[in-house]
Amino acid sequence: MFSGIVQGHATLSSKEEKDSIVEMTFKTKAFRPNDLDLGASIAINGVCLTATSLHEEFFSVDVSTETLKCTNIGELEINDSVNIEQSLKIGDSIDGHFVFGHVDEVSEVQNIEELDETKILHFSLSDEAMKFVVKKGSITINGVSLTVNGVSNNGFEVMIIPHTLEKTTFSEFEKGTRANIEYDMLARYVQNLKG
Repeated sequence: MFSGIVQGHATLSSKEEKDSIVEMTFKTKAFRPNDLDLGASIAINGVCLTATSLHEEFFSVDVSTETLKCTNIGELEINDSVNIEQSLKIGDSIDGHFVFGHVDEVSEVQNIEELDETKILHFSLSDEAMKFVVKKGSITINGVSLTVNGVSNNGFEVMIIPHTLEKTTFSEFEKGTRANIEYDMLARYVQNLKG
C-alpha cells in the first residue's frame, strides 16, 4: 500500500521482453534501491510492481502482459520519466490517501489551464468511472494522491501546485497525455453499499 506522496522520479533505462513479461530497469536518485528488500513493492506511475533486482541507483521489475495492457507502463520508452514511491511501513506518515497500486483505467488529458505557477488538468473518464469521482474527493493520477477540483458529465479536473509540479512528472503533461487512474477505495465501498 502507498500514500500517493511520490518520492521523486525514475528514468526507464532498459526494457527486455521475456516470455510473457517485460523486465524494466529504472534509474533513480529519489531513494537508494539497494536499501530495499528484494521483492519489495514499488509504485511506478501508480502501478504496484515487485522489485526483482536492486542496485545503488537502479532497480528492475517484471511487468505482466495484463499490466502492460491495462496501464500506461507499456507505452514507456527508454529515458521516459515516471513517478515512484516505496510502499508504506507501519509508522510512516500518510499525507495523501490510501493508494493500492491497482489501476482502474487510463485517461487522457483533455485540456490544461495554466494559472500563474499552477496548472489545472482536465481528464476524461468512462461513464462507469464517474460514479467513483466526487468534488473534493481523492483520486490517484500516475501514483500521485490528488483532490478532485471539479467534476463534469464526462470527466474531472485537478489543480497541480508548484511543489507537486516539481516533484512529479506533471510538468511534462500535455493535451493527449495518457495517465493511470485509481479511484479512491472509500468511494468504491460506498458505491458498493449503495448497490
